[in-house]
Amino acid sequence: MRHRTSGSHRRVPASPWKYVVATWLAGVVAAVGLGAVSPAGSALRSSLGLSAGELAWATSSITAVSAVLGIPAGWWIRRFGAHRALSWGLFVMSVATATSATAGSWGLLLVSRAAEGVGYLLVFVAGPVVLTRMTQGGIRSAALALWGTCVPMGLAIAAATGGVLASQWTWNRWLALTALGPLIMAGVLTAVLPRLPRTPTQHSRRAAGTWNGALRLGAAYGSLSLVGVGAVMVLPLFLIERREVTPTVAGTVVALVCLGSAVGGLAASWLLRRGWALSSLVPLGVLMPVACLPAFSAEFPLAVSGAAAALVLLVDGLLISAVFAAVPAAVSRAEHVDVANGILNQLGSVGMLLGPPVFGLAIAVAGWGAVAAATFVFGGLGTVLLLTGGRTSATGTADGLRKAPDVRKPNRNRI
Repeated sequence: MRHRTSGSHRRVPASPWKYVVATWLAGVVAAVGLGAVSPAGSALRSSLGLSAGELAWATSSITAVSAVLGIPAGWWIRRFGAHRALSWGLFVMSVATATSATAGSWGLLLVSRAAEGVGYLLVFVAGPVVLTRMTQGGIRSAALALWGTCVPMGLAIAAATGGVLASQWTWNRWLALTALGPLIMAGVLTAVLPRLPRTPTQHSRRAAGTWNGALRLGAAYGSLSLVGVGAVMVLPLFLIERREVTPTVAGTVVALVCLGSAVGGLAASWLLRRGWALSSLVPLGVLMPVACLPAFSAEFPLAVSGAAAALVLLVDGLLISAVFAAVPAAVSRAEHVDVANGILNQLGSVGMLLGPPVFGLAIAVAGWGAVAAATFVFGGLGTVLLLTGGRTSATGTADGLRKAPDVRKPNRNRI
């Protein structure tokens, strides 16, 4: 984990996609850790004697850390350096996950998962900062939109791989396996990413409204995350209770629906790379509540309902990727990008935590039709906030972010 402070500097080629992909893979690996407990949930409950509530806390403790410490993490990364924070975050995740694999009690499992949450937070605040400072123009928008696919891609990998291995391996072996990915990626990033000059921290008085754009985008991310997570969490219950399918069928449908979010993020990256404006993607948000109607109705064939649910997640993932792409231009100075991403992660994690109880309460009060209503309210709020944040982005570009740094010149600082 040591970083060289002198010597030859690696030259960044004309295309930065090699480094974009490496950074994206780091985010995917971290997101695998986010979803690692769920496939082994039954075995964990049996082995450690956990209640459903205790297992839920162990599962969600990672996002709980982000919901509390996202903004402070942004300030800290601003001083520590994004590249080092990204590598160290992966290393912390690896050590914490290995500790989870040896846990013999709920207390140790919870503490180790919270420690893993600290590493996860560092990765997801630092990752977009690294991408921002290594790219420019259309490539930057596409790279940040691609970053928005990390969580659904990682969760899909964890669900698919863990589902296969859960019946063959013990939960300890499964968690130990997930500890290897972050450790390997920490070494890869340390070796592969180029040296870049660190953006100096300025202590001048901040003008009123400095964080308005970032706060709007963070609130948009929180609202859209609430919709995506809430819809996914209540979908299995709907399929089993109202559609009377088996748990295996329900799990397969949910896994395919979750992939819709990753597809949406990839679509956003592709469209932005080809010059589409962020404002042109926002109107697609109207499809989410409309698609919820057949998705959560027993009157339609299962294939139609599943496709409609996948469309909800596809649009949700597309808009979340658009949020990440809008961040660099929503701040007034280059050194504010770190904190802006902290704001995004904190408010986004709040949305993830609130999604299941909000949707569950709506269903308890008004039935399954309330899913479309809740999606309309929170999805609509997210799209409006994204649109206003996008307009803020269009009026100003952060100093120092118009152009990627020239890393061919020697510099003793890492980002």
